[in-house]
Amino acid sequence: MFRALVGVAALALAGCSAAAPQRCQRYDVASLNPENGFATSVAWDATLTVAAPPDHIEVALFVVRPVRGPIELVHVLGDREVDHWSLLLPDRGQSSALCWIAPHDGVSNCGASLQEVPAVPAGYYYLRPNGNTVLEAGLAFYLCRQP
Repeated sequence: MFRALVGVAALALAGCSAAAPQRCQRYDVASLNPENGFATSVAWDATLTVAAPPDHIEVALFVVRPVRGPIELVHVLGDREVDHWSLLLPDRGQSSALCWIAPHDGVSNCGASLQEVPAVPAGYYYLRPNGNTVLEAGLAFYLCRQP
């Protein structure tokens, strides 16, 4: 189910055209689930960062409805919390939601955006369900380069 949701999002993004030609790629990096305590480390050797639209972080969530409030995603780099997002899922009655966390001038949904860019994808990520029943979450980065 996660792959189907990710595929639909990738097709939607492929249909968008940018003002300047760009090479964009999606990097599926982790699944956050009960088996790993909804936490993962992301190793990132590339020089790519989330810097400017259309770059963004994608969080695919599978939850049991109703959602009782925000689900938090926290990013730790080294020993410092560098980002903390409260994801407000749309109330559409579906068990899946795809949240985009983009730079503040990009397209974000779920009420979360990056305040400081460039943002390095590497680090430790964990999810706080906050009383919601989260079955699984997928973490991906959509990053572009100017040619």
